[in-house]
Amino acid sequence: MSPTSAVPSPRIATLRREPYRLLFPLGALLGWAGVGHWLLFALGMNVGWRAAFHALTQVQGFMMCFALGFLFTFIPRRTRTEGPALWQLGLAMLLPVAVTACAWAGAWAISQGFFVAMLALLLGFVLPRVLRPGGGLGVPEGMLWVPISVGLGLVGSLLPAFGMGWPHALGSALLTQGLFTGLVLGVGGMLLPMFLHGQPPKVETGTERRLLQGLHLAAAGLFVLSFVLEQAVSSRLGHGVRAAVVAAALVGPTALWRPPSQPGLHRWLIWLSAWLVPVGDAVVAFEPLWRTAGLHVVFLGGFALMALAVSVHVVLAHGGRPAQLHGRPWQVGAMGALLGVAVVARGLMALAPTRYLLWMGTAAACFLAATLLWAHLLLPAMKGEPVPH
Repeated sequence: MSPTSAVPSPRIATLRREPYRLLFPLGALLGWAGVGHWLLFALGMNVGWRAAFHALTQVQGFMMCFALGFLFTFIPRRTRTEGPALWQLGLAMLLPVAVTACAWAGAWAISQGFFVAMLALLLGFVLPRVLRPGGGLGVPEGMLWVPISVGLGLVGSLLPAFGMGWPHALGSALLTQGLFTGLVLGVGGMLLPMFLHGQPPKVETGTERRLLQGLHLAAAGLFVLSFVLEQAVSSRLGHGVRAAVVAAALVGPTALWRPPSQPGLHRWLIWLSAWLVPVGDAVVAFEPLWRTAGLHVVFLGGFALMALAVSVHVVLAHGGRPAQLHGRPWQVGAMGALLGVAVVARGLMALAPTRYLLWMGTAAACFLAATLLWAHLLLPAMKGEPVPH
């Protein structure tokens, strides 16, 4: 072996340092897989009714790719540790595709096996770097929510194996709501002040750190309890408790009542998406008959909008495009407007079912168009040379 044979190529080194370049576009493609068939169905094409495929692909494909892309990029930079190994990056690309393909084929048990492997990959990457950071850089106490949310996703993926009824309903709720709400609370609690106001994450020490960790653990306990209350007592109570916990854990610590003070239109979308996570649960608590509409406020207005808007920040910042990062690119405004229409149309599917297919087609088309505008803005920056940090 030559002395230079073990040295990675510049391209591979870039992908290990900035894995979002692969994972964000893959997530957008899987979003098309999860939503595109709804548009075809609304247009009268015989593609079948694939509600379970849609849910799994959007959560375990589309959203997980964005979560992996962000955490694989941010955690090493924050903790001054190594980026993902090539095998980790390869698995991060393969597993969401495998989950989606198995879900399309109806091989649910196999798809969840791949998803469990994806969660293990994420946890195995994040935990060592958080517990043993380099350069003395730790992470805030709220990052406790990351392993908790991964645990909720794991339990949620396994519970349906115990049968229909409450195990299936509880598992579905933990998977579709618990996993990413927890990630928003953990990662968003650290990053929202930085994205919105330029304030770096604050890491406490000693007694104050232990106290804050205890408060986060208590909030996480109430958060988990909300899912049990939803199934065992009432949807209104469960979602009410969840909305209160999310608001207390997110709005207060991040001072979310303050509008963004940093320039950049995408920051307003991040700010709005963070508000819509507790608002969606509050809608269901106010009127349980609006459950589907309220949950899609969380899914589309909260999770999807946040994923796309945060990725705008990541790509433009790493791509060295300050004019776009601090400006108001028309693609960002149109993307936010399209997702807003998608949220309304998806709610109308439940509230005005006489035009069900019209609302379905509108929601699907708007979501897909939003991802196209996202790609139009960001793909050139992803293909460019990395900017030194």
